[in-house]
Amino acid sequence: DGQEQQSYDVIGRLAFSPDGRRLAYAAQRGGKWVVVVDGKEGHEHDALGTNAPIWSPDGQKMAYEARFGARWAVVVEGQEGKRYAAILEVTLTFSLDGQRLAYAAGLGEARFVVVDGVEQKPHDAILEGSLTFGADGRRLAYAAARGRERFVVVDGREGRRHDDILHFDHVVTFSPAGARVAYAARRGTKRFVVVDGQEGREYDDIPTVGGASILFDSSEGLRYLA
Repeated sequence: DGQEQQSYDVIGRLAFSPDGRRLAYAAQRGGKWVVVVDGKEGHEHDALGTNAPIWSPDGQKMAYEARFGARWAVVVEGQEGKRYAAILEVTLTFSLDGQRLAYAAGLGEARFVVVDGVEQKPHDAILEGSLTFGADGRRLAYAAARGRERFVVVDGREGRRHDDILHFDHVVTFSPAGARVAYAARRGTKRFVVVDGQEGREYDDIPTVGGASILFDSSEGLRYLA
């Protein structure tokens, strides 16, 4: 709004809160990084995550990934979480009401999801951008890998094994009421949609570009392009 802020050596990502009233951004001075919220600097860090900072959908909380020496941690409203060897890119996710937070972290060869500070079962990999909360924030789903197999984890339970999980805007889709969950997968050359753990009819393709996606309507019915 025409008001000049403090100057830094580098300015990183700018992020407005959903209601547009607050601004947060990453900044560097003298080799140290800070997150600036409403013009006020936070604590210094050795590095910040590529997508830092992010706001909760309700605009009440702000979080980011930060490096402390050789370790990384998620910082929420100035409070530092447990430190890990890595915080996976594009995994930091708030529930719609902003009350819950999940992300994927790594220690050694293991990759696992951390939900509200609690570590879940380890996997070989967590698919980038796949963490998704249901509308009421109670359910969480994400895609993971063990060896060459790909599968979706819903409420902590591993689903069927596939050759691949297809990527839309959201890898996993919950119905509006949160009771149903769907995703698209591949086995060999065939594609199909998995709904509530049950594989649907096989198709030659289920497009993942051009705006195509899996959609639930208000009556919990499912629609997709194939």
